[in-house]
Amino acid sequence: MAICLAVAAAIVVALVAISSRSLWIDEAGTAVMAMHPTLGSWWHAMAQDKTTCLQMPLYMLYMWGWTKLFGSSEWSFHLANLPWFVAGAAAFILSFPAGDRRRPIAAWLVLFCPFAWYYLDEARPYAMQVGASLLVVASLRQLAQGGSLADARDAGQVALFLLGVIVLCGSSLLGMIWAAGAIGVLLVLFSRTQLASLLQRHRWLWLAAAGPVFGFAFYYAWTLTMGARASAAATTTLASIFFVGYELLGFAGLGPGRLEMRNTGVAALHGYWWPVALYAVATAILLGAAVLPPGLKQRNRRHLAIVLCCCAPPVVIFGTGGLVHFRALGRHLAPSVPPLLLLFTFGASALWSRPSGWARLAVVLFCGLSLFSCLSLRFSVRHEKDNYRAAATVAKTALRNGQPVWWNAAEEGAQYYGVPVATGAATSGEALYIANPTRDSLNHLLAPGLIIASKADLYDSQMALAEYIRDQGYSPTERFAAFVVWERKRY
Repeated sequence: MAICLAVAAAIVVALVAISSRSLWIDEAGTAVMAMHPTLGSWWHAMAQDKTTCLQMPLYMLYMWGWTKLFGSSEWSFHLANLPWFVAGAAAFILSFPAGDRRRPIAAWLVLFCPFAWYYLDEARPYAMQVGASLLVVASLRQLAQGGSLADARDAGQVALFLLGVIVLCGSSLLGMIWAAGAIGVLLVLFSRTQLASLLQRHRWLWLAAAGPVFGFAFYYAWTLTMGARASAAATTTLASIFFVGYELLGFAGLGPGRLEMRNTGVAALHGYWWPVALYAVATAILLGAAVLPPGLKQRNRRHLAIVLCCCAPPVVIFGTGGLVHFRALGRHLAPSVPPLLLLFTFGASALWSRPSGWARLAVVLFCGLSLFSCLSLRFSVRHEKDNYRAAATVAKTALRNGQPVWWNAAEEGAQYYGVPVATGAATSGEALYIANPTRDSLNHLLAPGLIIASKADLYDSQMALAEYIRDQGYSPTERFAAFVVWERKRY
């Protein structure tokens, strides 16, 4: 009965969090790959790709198969996250025994986790990683119960742990780091004798899991020799680390939209200080109750070891980001969300058991603001992502009317939404794809009637197009999330 309730609750929450919003840049890349008609054509396109799509083998294969069963609409792409979240959330909730007051607290925190809500509505591997990490944390909790392997007689917990590790490894190259952290937890939780017993008793499960794990490791080594790399458009900085914490801890829905923060940084928080500050206070109280005495003495410290080991990979990722000019973002640390949820669960439980009213008020405040953050991320206009669907509609209408169009945005977005683009000379009915041009190159092109531009730092890094727009007398006629449509009045 408990399993059915947990699964049903997770399904309902996921269906509320998932929408049919427009796909943005990265999602369009997923969609274009997933829509290849055959497995052979899909792999050919993957092998030619030099972006991170090539380094997400399990996720990209999963999405290719999903589209063959459920179609390629925005809703379908987002719905693909549901099975992973449901499995992980149910396992996390049920890792707390019936009658334990932490179970309902854990249920609320995982079901109304702002980070999970945001990425449930995105066609990228981050919801898959959250689900896999939830499986890992839930199974490790069960293995750690009582400090003895006798508490893990059922091989199901080992199987769940290994499934989570395999999915993390296959979800992305960064997932390998998180999988290593999960395996490192075993070294902390158990002695050599206990580990040897664990390996011996479930050796066939370990051997079965070793194949995929090493297979993914060799695959990633091959992708690196092929030149596949993450975008080097930015690097990891102290500001980006701040925003990682802001997103992982659940602040995102309480503050400004992501696009506004991207453009103006911390200044965008002006006008949102009250909810952000209240949530910060509640978060600090919960985390303090989880890790500081006397709360720590009242809990099994093995759970804190789980949290610390699972959260060690961010150090590696931030360090790597600084060295290779890769900007680590909150989504790259998605597997750290379940360990944080575990901390929040312990902290909330400790506070709720205290007789003082302020302790329970902190729990209610945290849970209430988390719910508000979730709903804001899902329904507030300010949290909309790049609206490629609306931009594509404008482009297609202009092309049908015989207007020359320049498309200064992701080519994958144009492909998914059916905007015919050309990278050389555009013919009638095609938009000309413009990306990071020079002023000289623009002067040799036929002036368009319409320019559809998005994110100048990605597609107009030299500001040549912005200068051209100003000098040629273009005016903005429409604005969508991350897009401006410019029209030449004397066309």
